[in-house]
Amino acid sequence: MPKAKIKKPVKAADAVDLTACDNSEDNRDFRRRSVLWPAKILVGAHEFSCQIWNLSLGGARVRIDIPIQDGTDVMLLVPERGEVKARVAWSANGSSGLDFLVGSDVIKRMFKDRLHILGLDAKDE
Repeated sequence: MPKAKIKKPVKAADAVDLTACDNSEDNRDFRRRSVLWPAKILVGAHEFSCQIWNLSLGGARVRIDIPIQDGTDVMLLVPERGEVKARVAWSANGSSGLDFLVGSDVIKRMFKDRLHILGLDAKDE
């Protein structure tokens, strides 16, 4: 039986699934990329841990243990990147879709050193 290879740990900020779908199959304004990054969501004075599952210049899908009502304004806090004002577009089965309330230029600046990895360096507008 072959020995299992031990891989070096991957930092959450470097983990990217480059096979993620683009916007050719739906009506999204921006290309999405799968990621697995720790983050926090501020809802009023309350802070909740979450994971970002996919990211685009226009929004994100997050895994969060509590449902947040559609239309709620939140702040997505991304460690070592900054914060983004967003609005909950939907919540279902432990996930929420967030629409960013900032321009794509703000998101590009936040992730400027990862745009090529995320596939977001092309003009998506």
